[in-house]
Order: sequence, then structure tokens, then C-alpha cells
Amino acid sequence: MLGIFENRFSCREFLDKEIKKEELVKILELARLSPSSLGLEPWYFIATQDKDKIKELGQIANKQAHVSSCSALIIIVSRYDFANYFEEKLRKRDMPKEEIEKRVQTYKPFLEGMSYEEKKSYSRQQAHIALGTILYASTALNLASCPIGGFSQKDLDEYLKLDTSKEQACLMVALGHKKDDKIPAKSRFSFDEIVKFI
Repeated sequence: MLGIFENRFSCREFLDKEIKKEELVKILELARLSPSSLGLEPWYFIATQDKDKIKELGQIANKQAHVSSCSALIIIVSRYDFANYFEEKLRKRDMPKEEIEKRVQTYKPFLEGMSYEEKKSYSRQQAHIALGTILYASTALNLASCPIGGFSQKDLDEYLKLDTSKEQACLMVALGHKKDDKIPAKSRFSFDEIVKFI
């Protein structure tokens, strides 16, 4: 398991080689299973392997060459309408009725009381959980990945025809086969620098 974390890196050079559709589907299925606060899953995924679309999206992503040359792109779209479906989704869970009612009374007013900016922040924080799943699932399948946060928000939302009152593109992930088998050395703080026991 440690190898997956040691071997993952942000790939900037991809081979001109397709990834299998079933591998992309597996990654997306694992992303679907990602945990989220209150089980809201305030996201959905847009994926493409279409080379023309990938090139167009690469232009939107600040003309980053590794975006334009990847084999597949996944875009995580953050949903801001989670207060609307929270109760219905909760009632489908296998838990005692009393617990469901308690959660509805506790969390529904909280969710409905959020401002647009609070919903946006909340949803985007959750999207990073799914991002982690995508990155490590890719590595487990021996595929390279690179998370992309640098893009024109307005242009990407317009390209995807999103209703920005309810949703916005949050993150992109470039996927493919790495050009070089060498894994770059990681530069990380030491364990003692970032871990404190209390």
C-alpha cells in the first residue's frame, strides 16, 4: 500500500498512448465511492478521452502542455444544491427512523442557511476528497496523473454549459501513461515537522 503513495507524482509528460476505457471507468467508480461530509457527495464528474476536446480544455487550462497531451481528463464539478436533496438522500440510508429525524432537524436548517459563498467553499473542500481518490486510484492502476487547479473558471464553466447558480467546475485531473519510468524524488517535510501528538 505504501508504494501507491510513494509512486504517485504530478506527471507533466505523457506518452501519446490511450488508456483503456475500463481503467477510466474504474477510476470514476472509485471516485464515486469517496466519502463526503454528511454523505452529501456534492460533486459529479465529467470525463473525456476525445483528443479534440482535451486540446480545447488544455487551452482553457492556461495552455498547459501536459493537459493538452494527456490521454483522459476528469473534471470535478462542485454542486451547490445539496440542501435540496439532503433529506431525500438521508431517508434512503439504512438507519433507525429516530436517527434520521434527528439528523434532518439538526442539519437541514444548517445547510439551508448557508450563503452562496459558504456552499461554494463547503462543496469545494469536499471535492478534494474525491480528487485524492482519483489520484491514488490512477497510481494503483499504474497510470500517471496530474491535478489541475489552474484554469479560467469562467471559460471552463461556459465550455461545460454549467448553471453557475447551482454548480461550478472545481478541479481537473489529467491522466495518461508517464513518458519516463523514473519516479521523481519527493520533497516533503519530515514526520516530526508535521506530526504533533498531544
